[in-house]
Amino acid sequence: MKKFNIEDSTKKTKDNRWNSINVLIMLGGIFFLMYTSGITTVLFEIGLPVNILLVLFYKIFKKYGRFRKTVIVLRVTAIIIFALGILAPITLMNFKHTKLMYPVKRFCYAYGVYTNFNNYILPESMPKKCDDYLFFTQGSFPAQDYHPSAYLAFHTDSETLKKYEEHFNSVENAECHTAHMPEENQFTGELMKCPEELPTHVFQRLEPEHIHDFEKAIIYKVPSYYGKGCMLDYDSGLAVFWY
Repeated sequence: MKKFNIEDSTKKTKDNRWNSINVLIMLGGIFFLMYTSGITTVLFEIGLPVNILLVLFYKIFKKYGRFRKTVIVLRVTAIIIFALGILAPITLMNFKHTKLMYPVKRFCYAYGVYTNFNNYILPESMPKKCDDYLFFTQGSFPAQDYHPSAYLAFHTDSETLKKYEEHFNSVENAECHTAHMPEENQFTGELMKCPEELPTHVFQRLEPEHIHDFEKAIIYKVPSYYGKGCMLDYDSGLAVFWY
């Protein structure tokens, strides 16, 4: 009669636990990376083979006792990729009023959501004079006719607005318009007139402190399927960008 060995039983339980963790990391990682494949294609391309190799090398390690270091490296790499995959959408969905997070949010949106991002639309950094900051970004979502958008708005000085104006004057295909205000309000409430040249979805993303009459605003529109552009209002010092 075979003697029951507590150490073997404990070791087997521990091995099963690690095996379950490996499978969980692989399945969870693959599912999440597929769900957020638009947020970072790079993570998906790296994460998929890493998770598959993790399971394969772990089976070899358990059977032959080889590639222990390889399993450890793959496991750590899979966890890091999974963590980055979580942090990217969290960053996109939050920090819309945190100016210090602008470079991080811009990077996640520009090089995670899009693979062919036109970096001439959104400023590379925020100016020294930057009040009432708002940067709303969206990640990818597996849905038909869905467009992950970004909306940036803040008040600044005339010198900065002038630099933005000079920049967009040099952008190829950018169309410059002077705002035309409708005779009737397009929205309810006071001071809610939206310039005819400004896309409605952009105006709706603005917060109360960003709403002005916009009668002398300059609007640049870059033709594309969903539209991109910028609005500069010298009277209020407001700069608005959308992508």
